[in-house]
Amino acid sequence: MNSPIRTTTFNLDGSQTVRTIETTRDRLRAELARSDAIAIQSGAVEDVDLSLIQLLLAAKRSADRAGKSLTLALPVGDKLRAALHNAGILAGPGGTSDETLWLRK
Repeated sequence: MNSPIRTTTFNLDGSQTVRTIETTRDRLRAELARSDAIAIQSGAVEDVDLSLIQLLLAAKRSADRAGKSLTLALPVGDKLRAALHNAGILAGPGGTSDETLWLRK
């Protein structure tokens, strides 16, 4: 018998920058260890830089290698969406570039 998939919502909020990213990394690492699927909520993020994007890309890769799922829950917060767009990861507000890798309804 298969065990049920453990899905969790991971809330990001406040400042997600190089000065604060270690805390987020530690929380996300612990959540990846205990959950099969993680949906990241980002609506409360107030400040973001590339360190968060690097962390999310690395976490996505780790989750994939472990047979787990890491997605960005919709709607993606404005600050994170802008940072992903500026980094070239999303094609734009209506774009589809790599959104299928990330966005989850």
